[in-house]
Amino acid sequence: MRLPRLPDLLTTANLACGVASILLASQGQLTWACGLVFIAAVFDVFDGLAARAMGGGTPLGAQLDSLADMVSFGVAPAFIAFSLFDWNSVVSISDLLIAKDWPMSSTSAEPLNHKGHLLRYVVPILVVIPSAWRLAKFNLDTRQSSGFLGLPTPANGLFWASIPLAIGTSLVQEGPMADLLQLGLLNFARPVVAFSVALILGILMLSELPLPGLKFKHFRWLGNQVIYVMAGLGTVLVVLYGILAVPLILVLYVLSPLWGRVFPKAAS
Repeated sequence: MRLPRLPDLLTTANLACGVASILLASQGQLTWACGLVFIAAVFDVFDGLAARAMGGGTPLGAQLDSLADMVSFGVAPAFIAFSLFDWNSVVSISDLLIAKDWPMSSTSAEPLNHKGHLLRYVVPILVVIPSAWRLAKFNLDTRQSSGFLGLPTPANGLFWASIPLAIGTSLVQEGPMADLLQLGLLNFARPVVAFSVALILGILMLSELPLPGLKFKHFRWLGNQVIYVMAGLGTVLVVLYGILAVPLILVLYVLSPLWGRVFPKAAS
């Protein structure tokens, strides 16, 4: 039995974060559960960097990476999505509306619990199943060596993990219209809204939408324009909005095939 390589150890740390996130989410500890998904994403980045630094990955490492991603960015976000309908475990909506001085109506001030709603159980399934298919397709698709076809599973997982953090923690900066963005995210406690978004993201994961891989092959501007613009705008959004920037960065990333056309392609 050979000793595990550094990339495999980092992937295992990713997996451990995903398992811990599931356990904490099942206990209503959403802040820690969501934070561990983001920590898992850090390990996911570094295992790829370590693999490339050591001359490339191995077949075992590729399979282990997909299994870890399935747990950390598929199952764990599904548990988080399932808990989104119990906002009392995240924040009191009435208290939040008062603290933000938002107009309160008889409907907006009510706790948005829908424990018996069928969609409460459908939404997590819509997070998990496209994630599994996306990862399985990625392992077999040789066209995705430098970019992605469809929304990557980690991006979808980070989106769901960002919602409770953007509502119930102090990780939000008061950027332009930050209050309106937070108020909009409160609607994810409504099953129909969460279902609609989960369905759209699931379709994007299984689509053939060409998206940049965000990995540098060199550091010149030409050929890396989309990566540099994404990094620059993402940094600005994080400074302005904190954790609220994650949903905005996701939208920016999904739309990159459109705005990326303004840049000339690098000569092959």
